[in-house]
Amino acid sequence: MKFYSLIIYISTLALTFSCHRPTYKVSHPLYEFEEAKLNTFDELERSILKLTCSAYYENYYYSPPPISGYTVSQQSLLIDKKFTTNSVAGTGLILAQSAHKILILTCHHIFDFADTLKTYYLDENKNLTKYLQSISIKHGQTIYVTHKNGTISRAKIIAQNEENDLALIETEAVENMLSEFPFQGVFHKKPKIRLGMEVYLLGFPKGHFLVTSGLASPSKYKDKYIVDIPFNRGFSGGIAIAFDNQIGNYRYIGMANATAYDSKIALAPSDTFPDIEKYRTSPYKDDIYITELKMINYGITFVIRSEVITDFLNKEKGKLRQFGYSNVSSLIK
Repeated sequence: MKFYSLIIYISTLALTFSCHRPTYKVSHPLYEFEEAKLNTFDELERSILKLTCSAYYENYYYSPPPISGYTVSQQSLLIDKKFTTNSVAGTGLILAQSAHKILILTCHHIFDFADTLKTYYLDENKNLTKYLQSISIKHGQTIYVTHKNGTISRAKIIAQNEENDLALIETEAVENMLSEFPFQGVFHKKPKIRLGMEVYLLGFPKGHFLVTSGLASPSKYKDKYIVDIPFNRGFSGGIAIAFDNQIGNYRYIGMANATAYDSKIALAPSDTFPDIEKYRTSPYKDDIYITELKMINYGITFVIRSEVITDFLNKEKGKLRQFGYSNVSSLIK
């Protein structure tokens, strides 16, 4: 009996060891893969910068038109004039460096401010009159780039495609080359975007650098796909990547540019509304204006496909060569 007991004990011990050994072999490459992903994020973070574009407007406000049958000049109805600044934030990817300049890829709509905005009064039949309620005239705009060392430089647009929402801007490079450098990956002409594929987005929503992930789905727009990632202002221009099964290998697969939203009309104070503390204990009696509220549908983020971006870069080869960025072509495969 002792002999058989010993055999059973040894067999059980051998089975226990054999069950644990495969687990050890699998966990090691998985750890290396996760470590490689973290290293990739560290690398990409140095190539992604925060952008801000500010437009400056001179605004004229007019009193209601006179009773029907009377005609007065528009100038005589002027009641106020104010200067305002409208700003839009975004994300940019450094593509190349030339001498003391850097080239950045981002979304065109970040810089797309209207030159003139007009609103007109309605008559008693709800028809537009010739009398202005307000007019806003743009007096210029400035693109700001926030660098990794905290400095802020101004940029200019050197190429753009409004239809596909793409733009290339140029700005000053920082002195410390280790803090930021051009994108080290490649732009694939036709990457495979499969339903349910895990996608990572990197950018500056609300001004904070963020890495997040979601699953890809098809879009009704042929040049875009959707990821179920919350989108906030500032994420436009954020880069989308996907990892291959091979350790450390990732693919650039597009750029975030928009989200779905519902629009509602509301009554609100003017853009120059003073400190709210003044009205906490007393009723608001100043002017009220109609405004559009955009209610973001979080979890629906549109991503421009990378093949659209590579087509744009190929079409701008000549201009990029003139600015000293001929090496951008090497990023496309």
